[in-house]
Amino acid sequence: MQTSRDQGATWRPSSVHRTAGAEFLRPGANDLDAAELAADVLTAVYRADLNHDDGTESMPLYQVMVWEGSEPHGIPAATSAIGTESRWQATGDLIADIAEEIRSFEQEKKEAEEAAANAQLAISDAKNRLVRVVNSAARMQMPQVAIAHRAGRSREWVRQTVA
Repeated sequence: MQTSRDQGATWRPSSVHRTAGAEFLRPGANDLDAAELAADVLTAVYRADLNHDDGTESMPLYQVMVWEGSEPHGIPAATSAIGTESRWQATGDLIADIAEEIRSFEQEKKEAEEAAANAQLAISDAKNRLVRVVNSAARMQMPQVAIAHRAGRSREWVRQTVA
C-alpha cells in the first residue's frame, strides 16, 4: 500500500500488507478477485485509519496494489486508489455508522435506566409488602425470632417494624 499527502503527486510506501487477502474479502465472496481485493483492502485500511485519526489534518490519499504471488514484482494484478469522492463517501459512511452506534448506545442506556427504575419500584413495593406481612405475623403472635429468620432480617429490624 502507498499513501500520498500531495494529491498523488508522489506516492510513498506505507505499511505494507502481505496477505492472502481472504480476511479483506466481502462476505460471500467465493474466489479471490484482485480488483475486489484491492478495493476491499483500500476501504478497510482507510476506514481503520479514519476511525483512529485525531482530525488535525486531512487524511492522505491511499493506493493499494495487488500482485499475484508472495512478493511484489512486475506489474500489479490490480490497483485501487481513493480519490476525493471516494474519500467523502467512505468518510460519510463512517460518520453514519458512528452516529447509528451512538443512537444504539443511547437507546440501550435509556432501556437500562428504565429497567433500573422498574427494579427500584419493585424493591420498594416488596419492602412495603414485607412490612405489612411482618406486622400481620406479629399480631398473630408469631415469635420475633421466627419472623426475623424467615425475613432474613435482624430481630432489631422486626422490633422497629412492629413498633
